[in-house]
Amino acid sequence: MPASQVEFFFSFRSPYSYLAAPRVFELPERYDIELVWRGVRPMAMRGQPLPRAKQLYILRDAAREAQRLGLPFGPIFDPLGEGVWRCLCIAEYAQRQGHLAVFVKRAARAIWGEGCDVRRDDRLREICEAAGLVWSACREAIGNAGYRQRVEDNTARLAQLGHWGVPTLHYQNQLYWGQDRIEDLEGALRAAGRLRRGRVAA
Repeated sequence: MPASQVEFFFSFRSPYSYLAAPRVFELPERYDIELVWRGVRPMAMRGQPLPRAKQLYILRDAAREAQRLGLPFGPIFDPLGEGVWRCLCIAEYAQRQGHLAVFVKRAARAIWGEGCDVRRDDRLREICEAAGLVWSACREAIGNAGYRQRVEDNTARLAQLGHWGVPTLHYQNQLYWGQDRIEDLEGALRAAGRLRRGRVAA
């Protein structure tokens, strides 16, 4: 893996992934890195369901963090199942069109801050077009077997690294799990001399 690569493991069903995305996508603006997107299936679609009490705690904690970060939180739509697949496949297509970051941020915000049912074509179309994507191409992407395989490969890659949760960032054989570990990654990037000349770390 090249020394400049940072892998970003993300799930549309993870509120912490939603909270992390704006800051992670900004990292290449401040650091000399290649950000590698890895959209994965959520734990519940990998046979790893969370206890109800933990789910409720995560929602309360994520709401507090969203307030701190100035991001909307609620109403929420759970995209588990087809909603997840639709967003993941379109994200793969968006990446190839140069619209990955804006689509991921818009879709995650719609799910976690607007209660948007991304299983519905009309609602998902609004997100795609707001991200600068052509809906007919996005509709085709949903059924693209290659994109679905890419998601499976990303999910397998996370397991290969010995992890399961998201958001996870991987750099130089180190894992940074959680939206509250982005600053630790930034410390490692600064130590490696990756801060772009003339830029100030957040």
